Amino acid sequence: MSADGRSGRTTRRGALYAAAALASHALVSRASWGRARVPLGGRISLRAPWPVGSVDPHRQDDAAALFFGACLFESLYAIDAAGSPIAALAEAMPEPSPAGTRVTLREGVRFASGRPVTARDVAASLARADRLAGRAWTEPLGAVRVVGRSELVFAARAHERVARTLASPLVAVVPEGFVPERPDGTGPFAAEVRAGSLLLSRNPFAAGGPSFLDGVSIAAAADLAASLRAFESGEDDVGWLGLGLHEPRRGAVPFDAGALGWAILRIGDQAGRWNLPGVAQRLADGIDPSRLAHLGIASERAVEPDDGWGGPPSALLVRDDSPWLVELARAVAAALSRPDHEVRAQPLPAPDFARARASHAYTLALDLVRPFDRTPLGTYVTLATADDPARGAELARHPPLGSADPRVIGRVLRVGVVADVRFAGGRMAELTLPRGPGGVGVDFGAIIHPGPRVP
Repeated sequence: MSADGRSGRTTRRGALYAAAALASHALVSRASWGRARVPLGGRISLRAPWPVGSVDPHRQDDAAALFFGACLFESLYAIDAAGSPIAALAEAMPEPSPAGTRVTLREGVRFASGRPVTARDVAASLARADRLAGRAWTEPLGAVRVVGRSELVFAARAHERVARTLASPLVAVVPEGFVPERPDGTGPFAAEVRAGSLLLSRNPFAAGGPSFLDGVSIAAAADLAASLRAFESGEDDVGWLGLGLHEPRRGAVPFDAGALGWAILRIGDQAGRWNLPGVAQRLADGIDPSRLAHLGIASERAVEPDDGWGGPPSALLVRDDSPWLVELARAVAAALSRPDHEVRAQPLPAPDFARARASHAYTLALDLVRPFDRTPLGTYVTLATADDPARGAELARHPPLGSADPRVIGRVLRVGVVADVRFAGGRMAELTLPRGPGGVGVDFGAIIHPGPRVP
């Protein structure tokens, strides 16, 4: 029996979250939380060297969704610790239907805005995800039909595949007419974007139970030093990449929440004969990881012999609103450069970068990509879509699944994995950062502020 009393489904934060939801809705006193031994309240702050002025769960390259999307959004299904799909916003696992597979929504689920979640919202979310990045991933679902306010019927009949496909964070459920600058979801937090910062507050309508914290303030760091400086001074509770700028903050401890996505090297049409499958991965594998260690990138990987960039002097395009990616681009450019074959990092405004990427009118580019899921198939579909969204579905029908290693998969594509993108750095010792789904990332909804202490 699950934590909410229904067989086959558990809330994301288990019995404690059910208790948190009950207390939040009943407006019980702090004293009762002391007896329940679950302190509520408090706020934390941090700075991220990534853009946080919008959050879009359906985009492959959305950094805010990569790090903080689970705070705000949920999918119909989730993946449990054993790697199997379980019901989340859905009432139960998919069921056979004469027309394919039927999925029923849980009753009473609302977005953070208070608006009820309907089957039309789910269908619109899937259509939006398909349009933006997910076509190769959602294609196995087949056509979807909305039946009433809470039921959807998918043409696909492979029920387990339907559930796993619908568990991806890149097909999260959002309202019809969703606007990334006003993100609205069913997660433990509600969100407000203000002056380029992302402000999270407890969501009383959260489907899996609201957060323990009152809120989280996430500011966009202008550079890599900003977060470390604020953490060292005590202004922030979490420091990105380290324990301080000049010296470690007293009592701070390191954390590493694991690899969430990948930084990838793209090769465009202007690369001429270098624009071939496997070239980007060969270049990436030839970079000594010790040259990237200051960015929190693991250095254990062996370096593959390579002569670096052999094409004409070229720009390495990168978004200018992502300080971490900009610094990585500079390090990669320096590592790839050879005499008469220089590579230089060229930061561009995000819209200009997106246009160049869509048209393939560039030589080299550095980008961020979020995985559909962490299975070998999910990794392949992710990188194949990043390579060519128009051919992603075609490539995904016959994936070469000899390895789950993204660097091995990159050898048959025109994108190469340069580095894992991790959430790692320093935290105040009293602040725990519980792991997210599958042991990756941080479950911000489960963080307990160190201020309120249980006797």
